[in-house]
Amino acid sequence: MSAYADARAGIRIGPVHFWHPEHTLAVTDLPERATLPEARDRQLLALGIDRVRVAGGLTETDLAERAALGVLADSGTDPADLDGLLLVQGRAPEYLMASEATRLQHRIGATRALTLGVGDLGCVSSSAAIEIGAALLRGRGGPGRILVAMGVRAAATARYRPPMTVLGDCGAAFLLTTGDDDSGGVLSASGGDTVGGAPYTSGGHTVGAAPYTSGSGGPYTPGDETAGGAPRPAGGRAARYRLLGQELRSDGRYADLFRIRYRELPPERWAEECADENAYSFQLAIESRNRLRDLNAELLRRCATTQDELAAVVMQNLSMGAFAFWQDALGLKIADVCRDNLAGHGHLGPADVLMNLESLAPSVPAGGKVLVMNSSPVAAWCTALVERLPD
Repeated sequence: MSAYADARAGIRIGPVHFWHPEHTLAVTDLPERATLPEARDRQLLALGIDRVRVAGGLTETDLAERAALGVLADSGTDPADLDGLLLVQGRAPEYLMASEATRLQHRIGATRALTLGVGDLGCVSSSAAIEIGAALLRGRGGPGRILVAMGVRAAATARYRPPMTVLGDCGAAFLLTTGDDDSGGVLSASGGDTVGGAPYTSGGHTVGAAPYTSGSGGPYTPGDETAGGAPRPAGGRAARYRLLGQELRSDGRYADLFRIRYRELPPERWAEECADENAYSFQLAIESRNRLRDLNAELLRRCATTQDELAAVVMQNLSMGAFAFWQDALGLKIADVCRDNLAGHGHLGPADVLMNLESLAPSVPAGGKVLVMNSSPVAAWCTALVERLPD
């Protein structure tokens, strides 16, 4: 599947808002280290991850709600004006048969938004949400605004996902708008993301601020379904990027390579399993190299862009070893913001590429093009090309 911009209805991405739990956990303090074999423990400590944020009792919907309210406030958008709401679904819903997407719709007050859940592709689910949101906006034939939100948290008690990464928690949300919807205001003076919890600084990039407050001005209450939407400041932050094109593919041969057996076990005994580490480390690695190489070539060809014209390349954050592999396999330099965010937040699933794009934005000049690679062991792959918009 592929999506490409046209002159009439270019799709814009942003602003992006993150909400990070205040509590942090150092990788050296992970409880599961006590039971890891020595070789596996060395592998864990070599990933390049220093700490992760921990959501505690917050659900995925709680995290998505906080981020959604934040991006509405950032952009000066009334939730009742949203044309669509796409929830990137988590891996462990709070209830079976319930709708977490419409629960989020109610909580933020997006009363007229077409509301859908998008999931099942792991990290690539955020790219799939962009694909679907872009199609919905182009189908409107005029101005439109779609909110994409997600709550990311580890489903199992252990945060180490051997052999690949350590999982962190966060909420993330962003707007998709058409190029003829210019009512989002101007970029705020901060020029960065505004997130709850304690600040974390890495490599000169700071994410964190005073805790987010609801429209009432009081402290935000997790799960408060009376929050009634986000406040509307004067003006607001504008979109960061324009989507030039995107290519997405999947392969069901790897559908359950990583899994959690949950039907016969209580949640406290859930554990992420890799069904075949050799298949992941070798077979899927080669498959992913070939897929992303071909997707990149096709995307750049369609967008009349060469690798030399790219301002930067970002991808999801798994480990320092993964960055080295992809740089060598694809001949591309992965932006340093990816390593910084990996160290401070670990792997945030579908939110990784969004965080890296937002962290990168201050260093990309207007008109600069950024290649975004996203992949998932289910397996799915996506590559996108975006253009930095003027502030």
